[in-house]
Amino acid sequence: MRSMGGIMIMSLERAHQILFLVSMLTLSVTVFTCLFRAILGPRFTDRVMSVNVIGTKAVAMIALLSFLLDEEGLIDIAVVYAMISFLAIVILSRCYLHKRHIAHRNEPSERDDALEGRR
Repeated sequence: MRSMGGIMIMSLERAHQILFLVSMLTLSVTVFTCLFRAILGPRFTDRVMSVNVIGTKAVAMIALLSFLLDEEGLIDIAVVYAMISFLAIVILSRCYLHKRHIAHRNEPSERDDALEGRR
């Protein structure tokens, strides 16, 4: 910081560092709120969406950290993490839908009840 006419002036680089640290802190707080939603969510879709948002925020945090530390290798890690997060959500959704399909198939239908004379 340098003084100019009694006013403290911050360097642009230091201002960027503070901005990125505040952004990381904000993202961290929102990750914890999504974690609570994932734990408390009444439906499976709430939990899946929360996990997806946590993955997206983690990618954003890794990208911010890459810029803050001036490390290009972290961007590669962020891209790989994004792909793994996407695949995890797809697999979770497929498992849920498969389980739901099997449970629905095992339930007697109205047609079966009508054929047997039950109502």
